[in-house]
Amino acid sequence: MRNKFPYPPGEYGWSTDLATIQRSVDWQLANLKTDYIDFGFIHCLDEASDLAAYEKSGALGYVLDLKEQGVIRHIGLSSHAPELVHRVLDLGILDMLMFSINPMYDYGQGDYANGSSEERYDLYRRCEKEGVGISVMKPFNAGQLLDAAKSPFHQALTTAQCIQYALDKPGVVTVLPGPGSVDELKHILGYFDTTEEQRDYSVISSLVPDTSKGSCVYCKHCHPCPAGLDIGLINKYYDLSKLGDALAAEHYLTLEKTASDCVQCGHCNSRCPFHVDQMARMQEIETYFKK
Repeated sequence: MRNKFPYPPGEYGWSTDLATIQRSVDWQLANLKTDYIDFGFIHCLDEASDLAAYEKSGALGYVLDLKEQGVIRHIGLSSHAPELVHRVLDLGILDMLMFSINPMYDYGQGDYANGSSEERYDLYRRCEKEGVGISVMKPFNAGQLLDAAKSPFHQALTTAQCIQYALDKPGVVTVLPGPGSVDELKHILGYFDTTEEQRDYSVISSLVPDTSKGSCVYCKHCHPCPAGLDIGLINKYYDLSKLGDALAAEHYLTLEKTASDCVQCGHCNSRCPFHVDQMARMQEIETYFKK
């Protein structure tokens, strides 16, 4: 298992050695003066071979034993690879996922742009369906998205735009930018003082490949709807329901206004930066939920 645990005298390291991991856990519990760990994270599994090594070493059994004993309250995974995450989700052991989400990765740009945009969105939806919260890492892609010279958009996004982009994804419960100083932290926390317009990230539509256009990313740039529909939320509940999420279907049916209230005015279509035919989508969604 690759665990980002501190090893005496306080340096960080990765290991798949069971004895090393056991010593690390004992060391943490002793130094933190506690008898439990809220989240035991399996860190940096990106390949099938990583997971195989994790299981073969006995580390998986050890973590599950700790969970059974109550020493670990919840199990998490950090990864950059949708396919690997699905494998671990299939084991039914995860409560949380730390995953890299930003518009570069979601649309095939950058070192960790693993999986197509469709595969990545399917993962986000599956996590939301199965109650696995996503904690977002690398929302700025090491600052590249904040620098016009390094960004594939050829213009700098703001921290607020990047944070909002990640928060809008299904399953996401928190975004962890990893500030390097108090000043950086204060700047990031300024997100809470920004306006909806300042958080609007529709400029990323210039990067989206043609094969990915036409898919709703729940950005709500089409809002406000003249008929009062929450178009982004309607789309999200629909996509989750198609994956078999009964709770999402229930949430849709309790909305004050549903797809059947669409007046086909075209306002949403004219504003969508991703060229989604929302009028057609509303008809499709209305038919789906009337079945």
